[in-house]
Amino acid sequence: MHTVLVVVHAVSGTAGLLLALPVLLAPKRRGRHSLLGRVYAVAAAGLSLSSFGLFAFDPARLWGLALLGALTLGWLVGGLWFARRRPRVMGGRGWRIWHLNLMGSTVIAFVTGFAVQTTGGSLVAWFAPTVVGSLLIARTTGREVARQRRIVVAAGR
Repeated sequence: MHTVLVVVHAVSGTAGLLLALPVLLAPKRRGRHSLLGRVYAVAAAGLSLSSFGLFAFDPARLWGLALLGALTLGWLVGGLWFARRRPRVMGGRGWRIWHLNLMGSTVIAFVTGFAVQTTGGSLVAWFAPTVVGSLLIARTTGREVARQRRIVVAAGR
């Protein structure tokens, strides 16, 4: 069972890392973004759920993996909820900002896991992806807020 979990975890992690950039760069409308996003979500779910199984085999050593898996799963569920429900927040299209921040956080988790694994658990690997990723999310969020303001002004609201 351990080997199956490692394979699921490795395949899901690789798929998520390979899909993250194409999903982020795809135009945000139905079509490519939605399709790639669904596959990315399956990879993120597989990664998170397999992390819980792996944690059960060695809790003392893999508590960080389980924590990252739990956070990733929470961000994923939240991001998908906002994309599906599209609640009217912040004047109507604020759901996009929540979706962007939550799904962006899952990407940070994928990169963090990869960095930690390839560096043998370096402290920098645990924190650098969060710092860099958070700055990128903040910049993109600012652009989305400005875009939404332009839409509101153009609509004469």
